[in-house]
Amino acid sequence: MSATLGTGVEFLEIVAIAYTFGRSGYVREAIWGTVAGLVTISVCAALLGPALRLIPLRPVQIFAGIILLYFGWKWVRKSVIRQAAGKRADWIDDPVHGQQLASAEHNLKFDYGTFVVMFKSTALETFEVALIVTTLALGAKAWRESILGAFTALFITIGTVLLLHGHLRKVPDVMLKLGAGILLITFGTFWFGEGVGIKWPLEDLSLLFLALFYTGGSFIGIQLLRNRMVAKGS
Repeated sequence: MSATLGTGVEFLEIVAIAYTFGRSGYVREAIWGTVAGLVTISVCAALLGPALRLIPLRPVQIFAGIILLYFGWKWVRKSVIRQAAGKRADWIDDPVHGQQLASAEHNLKFDYGTFVVMFKSTALETFEVALIVTTLALGAKAWRESILGAFTALFITIGTVLLLHGHLRKVPDVMLKLGAGILLITFGTFWFGEGVGIKWPLEDLSLLFLALFYTGGSFIGIQLLRNRMVAKGS
């Protein structure tokens, strides 16, 4: 049970980031980034086992946090401007021509920047999963139970997201991109904070409050920018 609950939070974070990337148009990058991260850390965990506990986590958290903050800020900034101006994604403004271009770009051009972000996010979370499983397994001498608990958490997380998929598809494109950016900034802040030694008062639950803070700030920014545009127009 401890392994299921502990790893479930980490897997939920992986799936949440991957889903927002996929719904934002980066399906291949999200899938391959997630697979690459999971496989890389899983293979290392299988080969190294208890030695994983000796790898310093903080430098990895700081580096991953900076990457997510950079990409998240770009997405949030662009989405706030579009939402304030009442615009949609570029390709939606010209449905026929734009959708053909978007489709062609996604079919021919693989965004390695997005892939790297997804890979690093997945690798960091999977690394923490490996640490949880290893610690519990060594402490209780129950490797099979710990590993089974981790897989159970993974399947439950995937099932939950699939159940919510129908509702998430109804989210407007700009708001979805804004949500994805907020998610990246939230995790980036959390991981960077842990990397530099900040002790979050509610541990992983602090992610919820960080997300609410950035969401509130984004909507305030949208309203202020919209008011400024109206004032200039009049």
